Amino acid sequence: GVWMLPSDFQGIPLHWKQKVRDRSFVIWGGVLAISVLIFFMADKDLHDDLQKKRRIMKRAYPDVLHKLVLYLGAGLTVRGALQRMAGEYEEGKEHRKKILPIYEEILFTCREIQTGVSEAVAYEHFGKRTGIQEYMRLSTLLMQNIKKGNSTLLQRLKEEADRAYIEQLQNGRRLGEEASTKLLLPMVMLLLVVMLMIMLPAFSSVGF
Repeated sequence: GVWMLPSDFQGIPLHWKQKVRDRSFVIWGGVLAISVLIFFMADKDLHDDLQKKRRIMKRAYPDVLHKLVLYLGAGLTVRGALQRMAGEYEEGKEHRKKILPIYEEILFTCREIQTGVSEAVAYEHFGKRTGIQEYMRLSTLLMQNIKKGNSTLLQRLKEEADRAYIEQLQNGRRLGEEASTKLLLPMVMLLLVVMLMIMLPAFSSVGF
């Protein structure tokens, strides 16, 4: 039904109004907070993806150097060696069903050169795109070879490959030590729990 409010009471005029709570501020505040949360979560995901990509690329560094040394030793030019690496990657891409970030960068570099970008500039772009110190060092070696005709490139790449393998072994050992340290506390706690489980029944049996 409909309620009709009186317009006066005992000759005294009455005025009625409905008090409405404005909750728009709360709603907009909630929307803003959720938007900020989504933004930071998405940003964290992007950061994690970038870090994962860089770890994969760093692990592949010795392999990239090994292939370069192999192809340059066989008489190929730097450009020819990179094209061979990119071609092999493309051929196995469908069967592998896995994207290898550094070979995608090498493939992009080869396509840049094919479109008319000079080799030196393409190698510079390669180093900057990776953003990784090791590949920036490699791009510098390749640029110097183009600009100055560095006849010792093959030897320097061999030295770089040796250093990369040593660094990878050291990093693997360090990560192993860090993992062992992280596992130490849970193992100690588990040992204490097992000791308590063994000792409590023994104390109970002798009347403690």
